[in-house]
Amino acid sequence: MYQIKTTQFTHPGGDSLVHFELGDYVLDFDPVNHEYFVDGEKVASVSDIVNDLYPRSMKNVDPEILKKAAERGSELREMIEHYERSDQKIYHKEMHSYLSLKGEHQIQVQNTKVPVLIHHHGVVIAAGRFDMVVKSPYIKGEGIAQIKRAAHIDKWRLELQMNLYKLGFEQTYKQKIHYLKCIHIRNRHREYIDVMKNKKRTLDMLDTYIERHPIDYTRYL
Repeated sequence: MYQIKTTQFTHPGGDSLVHFELGDYVLDFDPVNHEYFVDGEKVASVSDIVNDLYPRSMKNVDPEILKKAAERGSELREMIEHYERSDQKIYHKEMHSYLSLKGEHQIQVQNTKVPVLIHHHGVVIAAGRFDMVVKSPYIKGEGIAQIKRAAHIDKWRLELQMNLYKLGFEQTYKQKIHYLKCIHIRNRHREYIDVMKNKKRTLDMLDTYIERHPIDYTRYL
């Protein structure tokens, strides 16, 4: 089983960072600004890549509505993570939906908030954290599950996001991910959605991102 060494510390400037030791690399995550630093160098996040390749148009949506939606999504993830780490249930309708879904599919959560590094030509160019590594007696092997609370799931954004996490996990931990799932919870609605694996398309999209945002590979020589 892969090991993730995690600590949290505060810089003299007051910024709180989550610190990971991943093999030969040190990953620092700034949760306030959602920024990642590998060995002190800022790198793109998986969200940065997805937003660049599949931008969402939110100009006609009230910013307050967007803020509340993001807060509710974060609250749901925090409730589920707290339960999986402490086994303490929170009485909430969306938590009930999650527990019902978990029971129906016999989802066994192996790890939560898993950090990954994404390499391109041997250089770390991006990092991210996904929600869960999961297992089930109904499906062979281990999978990645991502929690979504949105009213509508954007298939292309979700597929790219989860395939990037899969690529990063396999590069970081040298272990295979066999399937990708979306845990879609919203009020009483619950659904365990298959997400297509597509390594070739993911690498092609990553190449497109690098063309738009060139990496100075000479600094790694």
